[in-house]
Amino acid sequence: MATASLVFAGKAVATPVISYMLNKAFTYLVNYWRTEDMESVKAELLKMLPHVQAVFDAVDWDNIKEQSAALDAWLWQLRDAVEEAEDSLDELDYHRLKEEVKARDEQEASGSVSKLKGKLIRKLTKHVPKNGMFKRLKESVEGLHKAIAGVKDFIGFVNKVGVVNHFMDYELKMKGRQFQTSSRSTAVEVFGLEKEKDIMIKWLTEPTGNDPADTNLRIFTIVGHGGFGKTTLAQLIYNEKKVQGCFDICIWVSVSSPFDALTITEGIIEAISKEAPPANTLEALHAILEDRLISKRFLLILDNVWNDNDMDGWEKLLAPLRIGGAGSTILLTTRLKSVGDMAGYALGLKVRHLKLDGLLEKDVLMLFNRHAFSGLNIDCCKNFHSLGEQFVKKISGCPLAAKVLGAHLRDNMKYMYWKKILQEDLQNLQLGMDGVIKVLSLSYHHLPSNLQMCFRYCSIFPQGYRFGKKELVEMWLGSGMILQTTDETKALEDIGGGCLDELARKSFSEFTSEKKEGVVLEEYYAMHDVLHDLAQAVSSGECLRVGVIRSMKIAKSVCHLSVRLVNSVHLKELCHLNNLRSLVIEFVGDDSSTNYSIAFDEVLKSFKSLRLLSITAKCWFDMPDAVSKLVHLRYISLFSTKRSFLMSVHKLFTLYHLDTLKIMEYSEGKTLKLNGMSNLVSLRNLHVPYGTISSIPRIGKLTCLEYLDGFSVQKKVGYTVSELKNLAQLRHLCLREIQNVDLREVLDANLKEKKQMRTLSLHWSSHEVVAENTDDLVLDNFQPHSDLEEFYIIGFSGTKLPFWITKSYLVNIVLLKIINCCKIEHLPSLANLFSLKNLYLQDLSVLASMGCMHHECDKIPIGCSHSFQKCPSLVDFSGGVDDIESKEISFPPYLSTLTIRGCPQLMKLPTLPSMLKQLKIQKSGLMILPKMYKNYNYIEGSLAPPNESQLTNVLIEYCPNLKSLLHCFLGQDVTLTSLRELHVNQCEKLEHLPPNGFMGLVNLQILEVSDCSMLKKSGMEVKLLPSSLEQLSIKSCGELENILINSLAGLESLTLLELANCNHLISLPSVETFETLTAFRVLGLYDCPELSSLDGLQCLTSLSKLTIRRCCSLTKISSLQPPSQCWSSQDDSTDNSLKLEALFIDDHSLLFVEPLQSVRFTRRLSLLGDPIMTSLPEQWILQNRTTLSSLWLWNVKSLQCLPSSMKDLCHLQSFTLFNAPLINSLPDMPASLKYLSIGCCQTTLAERCRKGGCDWSKIAHVTLVKINGNEPLAMAPAEPPCSVKFVDMEHKGSAMSSFKPGKSLPSPNSIPDLPASLSNLILQNCHTILADRC
Repeated sequence: MATASLVFAGKAVATPVISYMLNKAFTYLVNYWRTEDMESVKAELLKMLPHVQAVFDAVDWDNIKEQSAALDAWLWQLRDAVEEAEDSLDELDYHRLKEEVKARDEQEASGSVSKLKGKLIRKLTKHVPKNGMFKRLKESVEGLHKAIAGVKDFIGFVNKVGVVNHFMDYELKMKGRQFQTSSRSTAVEVFGLEKEKDIMIKWLTEPTGNDPADTNLRIFTIVGHGGFGKTTLAQLIYNEKKVQGCFDICIWVSVSSPFDALTITEGIIEAISKEAPPANTLEALHAILEDRLISKRFLLILDNVWNDNDMDGWEKLLAPLRIGGAGSTILLTTRLKSVGDMAGYALGLKVRHLKLDGLLEKDVLMLFNRHAFSGLNIDCCKNFHSLGEQFVKKISGCPLAAKVLGAHLRDNMKYMYWKKILQEDLQNLQLGMDGVIKVLSLSYHHLPSNLQMCFRYCSIFPQGYRFGKKELVEMWLGSGMILQTTDETKALEDIGGGCLDELARKSFSEFTSEKKEGVVLEEYYAMHDVLHDLAQAVSSGECLRVGVIRSMKIAKSVCHLSVRLVNSVHLKELCHLNNLRSLVIEFVGDDSSTNYSIAFDEVLKSFKSLRLLSITAKCWFDMPDAVSKLVHLRYISLFSTKRSFLMSVHKLFTLYHLDTLKIMEYSEGKTLKLNGMSNLVSLRNLHVPYGTISSIPRIGKLTCLEYLDGFSVQKKVGYTVSELKNLAQLRHLCLREIQNVDLREVLDANLKEKKQMRTLSLHWSSHEVVAENTDDLVLDNFQPHSDLEEFYIIGFSGTKLPFWITKSYLVNIVLLKIINCCKIEHLPSLANLFSLKNLYLQDLSVLASMGCMHHECDKIPIGCSHSFQKCPSLVDFSGGVDDIESKEISFPPYLSTLTIRGCPQLMKLPTLPSMLKQLKIQKSGLMILPKMYKNYNYIEGSLAPPNESQLTNVLIEYCPNLKSLLHCFLGQDVTLTSLRELHVNQCEKLEHLPPNGFMGLVNLQILEVSDCSMLKKSGMEVKLLPSSLEQLSIKSCGELENILINSLAGLESLTLLELANCNHLISLPSVETFETLTAFRVLGLYDCPELSSLDGLQCLTSLSKLTIRRCCSLTKISSLQPPSQCWSSQDDSTDNSLKLEALFIDDHSLLFVEPLQSVRFTRRLSLLGDPIMTSLPEQWILQNRTTLSSLWLWNVKSLQCLPSSMKDLCHLQSFTLFNAPLINSLPDMPASLKYLSIGCCQTTLAERCRKGGCDWSKIAHVTLVKINGNEPLAMAPAEPPCSVKFVDMEHKGSAMSSFKPGKSLPSPNSIPDLPASLSNLILQNCHTILADRC
């Protein structure tokens, strides 16, 4: 058992925790037990706790057995005693909750409220026998007393190693001696890091800004885990002549730990003068340093910095450095991003971070080979190379791991030894003090003990797992990782969230926001593979993840286990785990439900201390009866693919401690008995299938509930909005069927007093006729607490927003969505919502204006609530659409995202704030786009918005009234440098672009102009496209098509071009133009009927993907070109500069058109929808035989047979044949084929290809064969991504995972944006246009 796990035995049960439990235990004993003989025990226990803490502080946790085997054993004994005391207390709490529920129900039944407290106490003492639980509690306290008394044996040990912190001495020795660095690199050869080096050199050498706000000093950091090359990169940068030429002085100081401003200042002076400074006080040292640096531009590299908690130390260190010349720079290397942030705070500067995520696999392989095979005969090592490649895949980009592992294996050049090591976990390899885990463990030891515990717990998840914040925090809480022993005013979930954020700040996890075309699809945390290895190493004996149980022996000390089972026989391997607190178990395989369920039921009886249970059943499985006996259970997650857990959820209704209940399955049509759900009085998080919550009566009894999603209001007792009255802890609330709300009951819900609420969503599902102003009053009375952060109004039938939303009442709101509100004609100004970052307005069919309107009379603006009768400064939008005034401030000043969709009556928008980053306008009636207000108002005393625009992404789509892009934000100087992505689509009346087109958008990277057929070329300049452009899509752009295409010359950054519906396009750009497109990789040509030549393509040496669809003139000229001579193996050497990675075409005759006819080395060919092809272009396929790995034949209804030469395609790995009804047999397939899919073909062919059929011998070697007969395949070949579109997925079935349109649906020719959750989409018998678009 690894000794590192004893951190759990020590700091996880540190003295504050023990003290907390002792006080709680004695509270019980005083109330219900004679404790005269226990007072001395309590006093002695509390007296010994400081000695216990002293031992904890003195322990060297990595070498504990070397220090004392007896101490090692005592710490485990202490852990067991603490856990036994905790279980005893928890059992008493369970019965207290049980009796409270009984008393509550009896009181409801009798209607009497008198003497409830006394009755509860009497029932509690009655139901707890004196010789039962209290006896156990007393014995557990005595056991804890005995264990703690053992500390006396180790007082001498503490004195021996010194209470002055032996552990810190160990750290100082490690970091101070072994990790001292200099600017001279010790690496003979450096692999990788070229890109990172170029970025950092650019940062260091770029000129400083002219903004007066700029200071003389800049600060950068290189952040990465131990052994990832931070110091090596800094050394490369330091010794770069270009860098040294930019600075008057270059200084290198190795910091390590502890962080002492005086010592580091001495080191800086010594590095400059090459001698120790003649002073030893901070005042004198600062004076010396200022004298050396005054007005000089310096580069100071502080290597291996750890201080992220001593602001005073940073301020003392950095004080004299402000005196340097303009452009002076401090560069830190650190494992913790929070280090750079703190240094930035101390200087009042923004910090730029460069994160090292590890080397590319090819670079790691070169580094590994350098150390593993150095000095050896290459011919003698050939059989080791394939093993080396497998080692590199496990190293996860860590250069130190490659170096250490390579050197270790270099001394053991035996094939079987290498293979043995490869099959074991790398962290189990003992590599000495310089080993990777030992290096990384330094970072781990810097964490506070509570963060260490949370970090270790993450080892039970698989490598690469994406943690949702709420998901992980709920599991931490359920397993007892988050302790609340002091500040009881702070919610446990907030404490847990803070721990995760702190781990991210300290680089132990990484927060990632995954976006697609500007839309956030997923936010999650992830842990680097090397850190996962570290978590496994330091949690050995405490946490364990087992892929599949075979016959391995699991240590009895394991508390948190994740396991996968394929046979119920292996369940017996778990029976001895009496200390288990967390069990994440997955059942797979072919066992009958009886075998699994009965066996697991018996095993669960052994887990009496279990806090967390997560079951995934991919087989028939019933919820075990033993679950109802797990009285300590806090968290349960259930997922089944075969049988509903909801049908047996009643087995959980006696789990009074249950904190989180998660059941993931569909529940349509199920009759559920959920009357006992109200027993779960500790429940905070309830995640059940949609509609299930509506079946829970009296949900208001769950007074601890924090997360309530999908509560449907009904007009019957137990389901009304009054149920919310006592749910004071609610943080997230989604109410549906608001139309059923009785106005008199709204105030009973008491939302305004729910101080913890952060998200509120109100849904009306019908627009039935109601009394005038009823919905308005309902919404007014649903006033939440002022700390609300997110607010959704969906399906509202009223005419105006509530009075409290447009005031400064919601001081913390960051997101507001107003959707499908069919009667709102006007939105009042939201300028007072200073915290609002995201505003979504969707499907507001009669919305005609935004912002407050000023009239001479005192008329109330339409749509404003009654509180706006005295609005002092309102702006009139009734004038012409070109009238833009400075008073027109209606949007919040710090708004970041604005989405307006489905507002056909909205002709004009107010001025945009300069902080806006993303703008989407779709299906709206705008006649002119807004301007951006440069000096937008901001909160007095707060940070003013920047003068430059922050706008980066713009989508304008389906705006039928828009005629011009003149006189809008696109032509303002304020936006010219910020915009990165612009889409203008399907604006059928749009005629005018700015005169210089898009040339002024100097940083524009992505541009799409499509279906704007009325665009005019009059007054336009010759060059319309900026040189920064990377992706361009031109579709049906009227007279501007050729001007835009002729503007391509010189776009050196352009990688992707899509030309579609260009009716005037006859030929591609000239050879001279194409030769300037040095980065060009992807070209798509669609529906260009006049295009008759591909001349120029041959010079695109970087082109890798080409798509040609429905360009009929090209296919006509192919018939005029005679096929070239028969293919010969000697032709493979023919030189052709066009080397396509992938080719997508819809007519095989294009392969007879130059330069495609001469193409070789193509890897992927897709023939999609060729109705006339009778045979494959065999010559072309054979000339690409050495590289062709994927072949798609889709909707080739005239294809009669496949050539016998298919077997010569020696690299073909994937072959798909779909809808080829004339083919009734297959030729011999190449030996390299791994995937074969046949769909919608003759039944004869399907039968021949099945096992035992006539053609089975030709394909028996193929790894995966799919024969679907007449059933269509589930997906079509993906064409290259030729254009980028915004996708709006917020309100399109976020829980949808599968969609298959019914046969009765009409034949659409397009599909809408689909939700991110969709994992399976089947389209069949659809319009050919739709097939092409997909």
